[in-house]
Order: sequence, then C-alpha cells, then structure tokens
Amino acid sequence: MIINELNDSLLIKYLLSKEYMLQKELSDKLNSVTGKNTKPANFSAKLKREYLTYRELRQICDLLGYNLIIEKKN
Repeated sequence: MIINELNDSLLIKYLLSKEYMLQKELSDKLNSVTGKNTKPANFSAKLKREYLTYRELRQICDLLGYNLIIEKKN
C-alpha cells in the first residue's frame, strides 16, 4: 500500500482497523514499550497534529506486526 497521501492520523487509524485494535490499546502498548506514561488523549492529539516521530511510527508498525519499508519512487 502506498501511504504518501495519508496523514499520520489516517495511517494509524487504517492500521488499527486492520488489526481490530483501539487507539487506547495502542497507546497503552506504546507506553509499555517506551516506559513513558502518555495518556490516550495526548496520543490522540499528537496524531491529529501530525507530530509522530519516525521512531514512534517504527514502534507502532512493530507493535501492529507491520514492516516499514521505504523505497525509491519509479
């Protein structure tokens, strides 16, 4: 799937729907992996502001069982 047109929020919501997971569950799993205590509302706001770091996106993909592949355009 080419995700260039999706913003952070739409991408994460798409992946969550494919995995039948709630955003709160993902937030809780991220907290356990990172050792942080980010509230689900703050995580949601971060998605809406499109403020995910590459590290966070990589962790989210890993938690959901996806590879993050970057390839050169044709």
